[in-house]
Amino acid sequence: MAAPVRDREALQRLSFLFQAAHWAASASPALSRFLLRTQRAAARRLVLRMAPSVKRRWCRRCCSLLAPGRGAGVRLRGRGQPRLVLRCLTCGHGRRYLCRPEPRPPGPRPPGQDTPTGQWGRGEEEKGRGQIQTWEHGRGQTK
Repeated sequence: MAAPVRDREALQRLSFLFQAAHWAASASPALSRFLLRTQRAAARRLVLRMAPSVKRRWCRRCCSLLAPGRGAGVRLRGRGQPRLVLRCLTCGHGRRYLCRPEPRPPGPRPPGQDTPTGQWGRGEEEKGRGQIQTWEHGRGQTK
């Protein structure tokens, strides 16, 4: 069973303000900014941490909703490690977030490499068992 939430009413109020800001964003951006500013002030007053997914959806400078296409411009930048750049269309403030690569499943191993480390090939494990390997002059020799 989960631990009881300390400020359930406060969290419900913050969630309501965030959902109301999303709902009001298309009709009245000023009302949406007011609701997000109220949510931010309430979270600070109650010393509650907001989830990173919530904090990334509004501008830190003007408290407007950063919905792609409506309140924010979105670009993908970077060569090595790509970054997502969100630019607020109200105040021009920009934020950069790293795009982590998706984990890839391990591919098929080449023949003769059955172990993850690849130290022993097929059949060499049996041959090398019980023998001490020494390295002299760059070649492996067994004793």
